[in-house]
Amino acid sequence: MQYRIRNGDSLIATVSARNYQVSGLTPNTSYRLSVASFNGFRESPRASLTVKTRGIQVKVPVSLTTGATVSLVYLEYALGLVPIGTEPKGMFGGGNRQILPAKVISSANGTSTLEITNSFNLMSDGLTMKQLPDKSFGVFEGYKALYYKGD
Repeated sequence: MQYRIRNGDSLIATVSARNYQVSGLTPNTSYRLSVASFNGFRESPRASLTVKTRGIQVKVPVSLTTGATVSLVYLEYALGLVPIGTEPKGMFGGGNRQILPAKVISSANGTSTLEITNSFNLMSDGLTMKQLPDKSFGVFEGYKALYYKGD
């Protein structure tokens, strides 16, 4: 017996096992997944499920109000120009600037977890920001940076 797994009407896998892990999903995106058994001749009716992935989460070492919305700034830097995290005060000279909406999903022990509420996927999930000399917060991954300036 085989199982056909679909995202909407697109076949994404045919497997023999009774479990399957869908990969390559985009953050904060809805998917309509279905599975049907296939005996080599006919396919059973599909069992469907609609799911939504969560957004990328980042921790910031400051207490914020759970449920509040904040903005994060994403920037990309040309490597070697200036060490990331040492930009002159007020200089956010990176390219591909994006203002990202985020929601405070938890806050405890002086650390808040923010979840980006759009489909942004250019940085890893679960990163932790550090306070910068100008009192803002930032996290760096290669040539990419994510900042939170606070209120």
